[in-house]
Amino acid sequence: MKTLILVRHAHALGSLEAGVQKDSLRPLSPKGLETAAHTARLLKNSGYHAQAILHSPLLRACQTADILSGVLKAPMQPCAELDGMHPDQDVCDFLTQSMQDKDCLIAVGHNPNISCVLYLLTGQNRHFAPGSFAVINMQDEHKPQLICFED
Repeated sequence: MKTLILVRHAHALGSLEAGVQKDSLRPLSPKGLETAAHTARLLKNSGYHAQAILHSPLLRACQTADILSGVLKAPMQPCAELDGMHPDQDVCDFLTQSMQDKDCLIAVGHNPNISCVLYLLTGQNRHFAPGSFAVINMQDEHKPQLICFED
């Protein structure tokens, strides 16, 4: 089965709390670090073997992807398409194309973009809390199916 796993980055500190001026530099909070590790363990224990982890270049998504990568032993690849600033349909097209040579792919991004991508792919409307994920069967790229949502 071809599997796409959409992950929202885990909880991040606010700009003031983190002492940064740019949103892109907000790091994960201690709670976010724990949540990302929990998400990684859930995915590993469920038997998913990602061939790559695509992620937004924003720090909180990079940190989430790094934790997933450490547990799942999958290589990371930053992708501007996942930064939350690209049109949702373009992100869907990018992920569908990225799946062509992969059996299992993880994409770490931001809300509301990640929720909209799930809806466009599957017709399922779910709220992604920080660190939550959706597992999508992409075997038929014209009719992807949500098989698991974990928040």
